[in-house]
Amino acid sequence: MRIMNFKYFRDPDNFAFKTDEPMKCSVCGMLGVWFDAGGFCGIDEIECICDDCLAAGKLKALEIEANEAFGGSAEENDEIIFATPALPTWQDRVWPYVDGSFCVFERIASKQDFDSKEEFKRAFSNKVAEQSDLEWLWQTLPEKTVENYQQGGDVTVYLFSNNGAKYCTWDAN
Repeated sequence: MRIMNFKYFRDPDNFAFKTDEPMKCSVCGMLGVWFDAGGFCGIDEIECICDDCLAAGKLKALEIEANEAFGGSAEENDEIIFATPALPTWQDRVWPYVDGSFCVFERIASKQDFDSKEEFKRAFSNKVAEQSDLEWLWQTLPEKTVENYQQGGDVTVYLFSNNGAKYCTWDAN
């Protein structure tokens, strides 16, 4: 199996939505288990896109977005929107932009990803911290490391990194 690297998505083989069975890429026709495009937004729809077509930004010509991005340069925004796997989320598709750069999606978080509850709480923006019950979120975190998105629950905390710091967002089904 070939490992595809994406600048802003650390482990797409385990944390990106993929097709259940091999399918033909809706862009190039290559057969494989590809990124499921069911949650992508655009005028037209595709079923799936292969690693190569996504990494090459071929969604842009189709006017189909995998993610939303605000705050970076046009080139950075395009990379997040058209050339990065979609976050494994139910609702919020906006990629975090913190301290002048886009964050890297690491994984779905568990308590194992933090040295303490205090570190977990510091990983949220002030706005999210004010609007969320971080004590409750901490209690909902899985105790063991989450190995793939299928192990996520109805409440999911998304762990990002940004210049060596941890940054989190969360979503509920």
